[in-house]
Amino acid sequence: VPIIQKHWGDDLAIQRATLVVVPAFTRYLASLSSLADAEPVWSGPQETICIHIQRQELIYLAIVSQEVPPLEVLELLEGVVQALSEYIGKLSETTIKENFVTGYHLLSEMVDSGSVVTTDTAVLRGVVPVPSLVNRVIENVSGIGISAEKRPNVSLSSTPWRPQGIRHATNEFFVDMVERIDAIFGSDGSVVSYDVSGDISCKSRLSGMPDLVMVLSRPEIMDDVAFHPCVHRRKWESERKIGFVPPDGQFKLASFHVAMETSPRALPLYVRAVSSRSEQMYTVEIVLEPGQCNGRPVEQVCVKVPLPQQAYNIGVQCKTGTHTVSNARSPQVEWSVKSVRAGDQGLRLVIQYLMRSSNSSNTPPAEQGVLAAFIDFEVTGYSASSIKVDALRLLRESYKLFKGVRYATKAGSYQVRF
Repeated sequence: VPIIQKHWGDDLAIQRATLVVVPAFTRYLASLSSLADAEPVWSGPQETICIHIQRQELIYLAIVSQEVPPLEVLELLEGVVQALSEYIGKLSETTIKENFVTGYHLLSEMVDSGSVVTTDTAVLRGVVPVPSLVNRVIENVSGIGISAEKRPNVSLSSTPWRPQGIRHATNEFFVDMVERIDAIFGSDGSVVSYDVSGDISCKSRLSGMPDLVMVLSRPEIMDDVAFHPCVHRRKWESERKIGFVPPDGQFKLASFHVAMETSPRALPLYVRAVSSRSEQMYTVEIVLEPGQCNGRPVEQVCVKVPLPQQAYNIGVQCKTGTHTVSNARSPQVEWSVKSVRAGDQGLRLVIQYLMRSSNSSNTPPAEQGVLAAFIDFEVTGYSASSIKVDALRLLRESYKLFKGVRYATKAGSYQVRF
């Protein structure tokens, strides 16, 4: 059952279709062995297309009845998640139900008659008040949203993301640069492919109408750069510097990609995998080897190994870390290691299991469903692309700016194939 549902436009056909499409999409998800196997774009009944993303335990679904670029819809869904997170906090079924009026109001302002208006929370804050305890009680009792007393006229402003008259006791600006490594390893540990993508997120608490200039190291290796509307594009194109008038509060300044040819050859973590079979016993062995990340530890390492549905009598051996065996939809082994440091040895996971049935004694384990293992990790204080903030300059304002920068590298699609 949907937690919250919003129809844009007066198309009665699509409104009626959702009564059929949503249950059909739910049955489609239930038929899969894992929600990760769900196609992001799925052809639904009654000539509809279902486009969805999953974040934690929640699924955000968009149903369209006309031809539309799927990436545009996926970007809208990402914007919905970001806006709800900034307004509500941690998203769950409970928190969304508690803030139903705010969530519905946000959806109404983001899209008008099927066309995306904005997903920028700096603009949305001008038309949708941030929920407070008093407002939430009144909304839950009466079902009526509380309007903001003063709304800036964002439509006539040259900077609709930032209203006039902002004042803070202390003027602070913080930057979080989070990069994700996508890598595929062969069973022998060789790197088949990899690249790096990143986000530059900021938290601004600055008075007045500041103009900032961010200078990055190695900006020439960045491609597919997407900026927040506040960025002066001409400055980036001519000087490779990011000039912008920041929104107040949290926002994503930019996202970027670094191609394989310019990515560093040293990765934080290397993986080898071996699969074998002896009579009816299948064996999978995974070895982790620390890489190079400027002496920083690789933390929160988690290796997920999906096993065939027919697997049973599963045995796991590991000297380092902890492991769990899950049988929710299909068997899966999770191996967790708190920290991996340079020089660590013996990081080995061995899985043995039997199969309920097999078509041929010569069938390799990979054809029985053991295709890959997926690795997750985080390295704080480390930039995989070596892109860093060299300087942050304040223009048009005379106060002292307190600033800080944090770096983190995480695993994106990080996997080893058998």
